[in-house]
Amino acid sequence: MSKKIVKNGWVYNYDVSDEYRRKYDCELTDVRYVLGEQFDTDKRNVLVCIGINPSMALPNFLDPTLRRVQDYAKRSGEYGAWYMLNVYPQRATNPNNMDTDHTYDIEIHLRNLAAIEELLSTIERADVWCAWGAVIDDTKRTYLSDLLFGNEDKNIQGIISLFSGSYHFKAYGATTKGYPKHPLLIGKEAKLRSLNEIGLKELSDRIINNIKK
Repeated sequence: MSKKIVKNGWVYNYDVSDEYRRKYDCELTDVRYVLGEQFDTDKRNVLVCIGINPSMALPNFLDPTLRRVQDYAKRSGEYGAWYMLNVYPQRATNPNNMDTDHTYDIEIHLRNLAAIEELLSTIERADVWCAWGAVIDDTKRTYLSDLLFGNEDKNIQGIISLFSGSYHFKAYGATTKGYPKHPLLIGKEAKLRSLNEIGLKELSDRIINNIKK
């Protein structure tokens, strides 16, 4: 069962568990769906970042990745809020510790979809920061691509299909193998650009086609 907390501008949506650690007055469980912060109510544009999976971040206790996302959102002057979503909501500081194709849990994906859909219903327009890197094509975790883009043969709805509306998919750079770069690689002066601008037209087309279905 998921639980949503909205407090002092923060949004924290996670799985309730009998086994949790209390940290900075928050419950730290094994599954996190949404974490974000509204910091300027006068700005309607929002930054939504999609990573592979969450690490240990909590409201007011951000990990290095989330500090980069927060810093970019605030220093850009374009956004009033930022939110971090993930392809698979299992917490793991190392992606190699995530569930594999034999162990992943489709139920937490369904709850992830519901949490993301609820969040997007409150957003008028947003830039969507593609930040999943090469892990999306991990051969031991082929389910990740299914959860992001969907798989009709397996009856899996992908996260991307939820983004119909005023959403602009961006990244700040591409890896040599054609994946959007991870936020930890962003430079201080870097700016997000459209996927076409950074040479990720194939990804852009895939996203557009996925949303149209």
